Amino acid sequence: MKLKYYIQTGVVALAAATVGVSCTDTWDDHYSVNGTVPGATLWENMQLDESIRPFVRVLDSCGYKDILNANQVFTVWAPEITDAEAQSWIDTYKREKSQGIIDDDNATLNQFIKNHISMYNQQVSSLTKDETVKMMNGKRLSLTSSMLNGEVNMVGSGVPSSNGMLYKVDGAVTFFPNIWERVRMESEGDQGLDSVANFFLSWNRIELDEEASVPGGIVDGETVYLDSVMYNYNPIFNQLGRIDSEDSLYWFVAPTNKIWRENIDQYRSYFDYHKSLGEDGDSLQNLYSKFMLVYASFFNVRSQELPFNAANPDSIIATTYQSFYPDFSKFEWPMQAGGLLYGLTPQDCSNGRLYKATDWRIPPTKLIYMSPIKVEAEYANNYSTVTLSGDSTSIQVNYVDATNENFIVSANGYLVVKDARSGRTNQPEITFKIPNTLSNCPYDIKVVFASPLAGDSLAKEDAQLKRQFTAKIRYYSSRTGDMIEGSNAVTLCTDVDVDATKMDTVTVTTGFKFPVCNFEEEDPRVLLTIQSIKGRTVPDGYSKDLAIDCVIFEPRPTSSSGSDEN
Repeated sequence: MKLKYYIQTGVVALAAATVGVSCTDTWDDHYSVNGTVPGATLWENMQLDESIRPFVRVLDSCGYKDILNANQVFTVWAPEITDAEAQSWIDTYKREKSQGIIDDDNATLNQFIKNHISMYNQQVSSLTKDETVKMMNGKRLSLTSSMLNGEVNMVGSGVPSSNGMLYKVDGAVTFFPNIWERVRMESEGDQGLDSVANFFLSWNRIELDEEASVPGGIVDGETVYLDSVMYNYNPIFNQLGRIDSEDSLYWFVAPTNKIWRENIDQYRSYFDYHKSLGEDGDSLQNLYSKFMLVYASFFNVRSQELPFNAANPDSIIATTYQSFYPDFSKFEWPMQAGGLLYGLTPQDCSNGRLYKATDWRIPPTKLIYMSPIKVEAEYANNYSTVTLSGDSTSIQVNYVDATNENFIVSANGYLVVKDARSGRTNQPEITFKIPNTLSNCPYDIKVVFASPLAGDSLAKEDAQLKRQFTAKIRYYSSRTGDMIEGSNAVTLCTDVDVDATKMDTVTVTTGFKFPVCNFEEEDPRVLLTIQSIKGRTVPDGYSKDLAIDCVIFEPRPTSSSGSDEN
């Protein structure tokens, strides 16, 4: 069975370089304020100050001796910390290394060391106004001639070094996490975010930065690098929202472990694929069920409709919003009673806000997965003229342009289904292929019949004739079962009249569930057959010809408690 999407799972296990930077600094970066080139390196100068020895011990334990002893230029704000604090950071570093956490994600490196080091030579003495400095972890901290980030004071004067500047501050700068970092910092338990964090991490990739790496030649047709610079890449953030980027501005509504646990089984039930897909079906079920829990949870503040009142917006759209589907991924008055964010306490982050859900207010009905499935009758790929009995010669189909502006016809055309034989002794019949159905989700099935007047304003006599139809459906009986075929097709309705003087939408059945999912598969697992009047004789006032505009499957998912989600 063919699939439209290929699923990538797992994390690529590659070793990351300790510091992902390139060696392209200019010679001017090495000069101190007075134009001289000091002889001692940053590392050597730090050895001379006993008050920052605990910080130096952390640097040494985490592999920064060689980095700060080399030619690359940095500015270090060395904090005065206690031996106990230093040991705690060292223990954290070693523990996470033993757990296989790469340096790019190591808490000691990212939250502490890189929070006190910036690239290039930052001259505090030359500041004429308050500025910001970008640290190695991407955080932008405020900088004055006397304070860093408005919370720690400069102690003494800066020490020029051969590879940068060394400053001392009277304490550690507070690490201000971005949304993704905050998610990962949340502890376990019902209110933790381990479930969503682990799902995001499953998409993590370690990629080579070719521009920043140093090539060393070609071996077996591939470039070998003498110095490889690696970086984290997560495609799910590119798709849903860059909550990992310091330069972005998002709100993220995170499902807690409790919310995840309460909803995941329901969402999994929508993606019960047929056994013929094997492990691919299991992977798809795992992917899509988890994706549903975060699909409409990302909100790019900079993409909201202006004017946007962050304190009380009249509406807010998720990053997955599409104007073609205006009812999905959009939330009205989110801050007011009953709204998406009402009563939730935001956690401020360096790139926006994190909202931890206390209950789940993004029901399936707000997700595009639950958009109606509309199958246009006139498109050849959407139907088959092979009858339930296997005959493919008795049916004639004609496409008709909808030229009458008084009739609203989907896609401006419809299909006329006739008996191909001149005597018209057979039963006109057509089967529609229904894609993207979900399992265990109630569907209301509708057929929109077109009036002959929509294609020909003079067809008044034909429009006075009623149509009559019977609807039957075929599908896979279970995940391990076979397709229901031929005479075993399930009858949904029998001999239902259609008013041909108008565009007549007929509800064939309500609340119909499929045991097998067909979402994003190329081959259909649901076939809807529409049959006209049976028999040689056509009743007075009726026509056997069927004019069909489209078929609609409207999902009606229920909440986990079993009540309807409208």
